[in-house]
Amino acid sequence: MAWKLVLVALMGLAIGALLGMLILRASRQREERRRQAARHLDVLDNLSILCRALLQEQVDSAEASIRISVLLDCLPQGIEPKVDLAAIHRLAEECGEFTRGEQRRELAPAERNRQDVARLRLEDEQGAAVRAAAERLAGVLDAWRARVAV
Repeated sequence: MAWKLVLVALMGLAIGALLGMLILRASRQREERRRQAARHLDVLDNLSILCRALLQEQVDSAEASIRISVLLDCLPQGIEPKVDLAAIHRLAEECGEFTRGEQRRELAPAERNRQDVARLRLEDEQGAAVRAAAERLAGVLDAWRARVAV
């Protein structure tokens, strides 16, 4: 009879430990989803600022498209509603060939000037399409916020 009580007690402990592990795992998953949602909301805030700056011509379209493109890659693939942002990605990709940062400072002045002229030409050609895409993006950011926050 005593061994049955010990067996029942051990089974109860095992079940309790299993339930505790499941609760802990669910809690960790919930916390990770909360952290991820907070990161996504930060990305959306940054996108909003960049769109506003681009539309107010406080930043050039090449710089904005590079930054927006990187930020968009941080969001979930299936975010809805879908919006056509191909112009932003296209300009960001074409500007990717230009030297930036510390390496740009090390370029010869003639090479830096050649890249500047090429970048300005791309901005002239694609700037209107990029601004239109930024307007579309700004228009869906609130809907994206609502979906990410859930």
